[in-house]
Amino acid sequence: MELVIRRARPGDKRAVREAVRTIWGGQDRVPGLFDRWVTQRTGPFFVAEVGRRVVGMGKLTVISRAEAWLEGGRVAPRYRRRGIATALIAHRIAYAKRRGFRVLRFSTAEDNTPIHRAARRFRFRRARAFRRYTAAADSAVAPPRRAAAADTRALQRILGPYLQVAPGWEWRTLGPHDVELAIAGGRAFVAGRAGVSAGALVGRSSDAGELPIVAVGGRGRALRELLAAMRGEAARRHRSEVDVYLARPVDMAAAEAAGYARPWRLAALLYELTLPRRHGDGGAGE
Repeated sequence: MELVIRRARPGDKRAVREAVRTIWGGQDRVPGLFDRWVTQRTGPFFVAEVGRRVVGMGKLTVISRAEAWLEGGRVAPRYRRRGIATALIAHRIAYAKRRGFRVLRFSTAEDNTPIHRAARRFRFRRARAFRRYTAAADSAVAPPRRAAAADTRALQRILGPYLQVAPGWEWRTLGPHDVELAIAGGRAFVAGRAGVSAGALVGRSSDAGELPIVAVGGRGRALRELLAAMRGEAARRHRSEVDVYLARPVDMAAAEAAGYARPWRLAALLYELTLPRRHGDGGAGE
């Protein structure tokens, strides 16, 4: 089997749609993203061909000059178990190395064992197992205190290392600028009786029904009180519920005490690969 991996072209749209036609019950998201992935400079979208037939695909999305995200990995059902998915991952890793990226990440469901095996093969480490929690908005609960500029350093210290790119199973490194922007935009909240003992950032969800928490951290009573108060914030914003992904047992315990529950049992696993720095490399871009 001769496999060719190349960049997708606008004319591949029909072939890509046909390759994923039966995946996810015909509801695969890749066809809807095809035009943006092919024409916008968000990073390369590759297709894999066998005998000039598109049988697989994979996207590398540029997150920053140092970080990239693997997504959209698909193989047509009749061409699986032939090493095509592995070849697409290897191709994107090689591309990322050439372009000087420092970190590659991707996420997958807890029960997607073939991808777990591929991750181990390429020496990705399992960075987090995120579990989704939701809670109904509650107008009887007072909203939390908004963070002020003076809280920036404390909030940066208390939040976890990742920021969720809402909505979806995508995370990137949380940086000081993210905290500053969230505070300036009224999207950062804190709790604590003596200083900042818990904090949360909310995202800009396109779904009017939910309030997504994209970063959270803290301890004990303060974290529990903050998560409960976020239900009041959701009601203030006329949202129906709060949505948050948590990885630490202490965070999950606080969420359950604040009235949150898991809508499904499976976790979203975040995998991460640190790439070697090339001599004289000043960064990456696309």
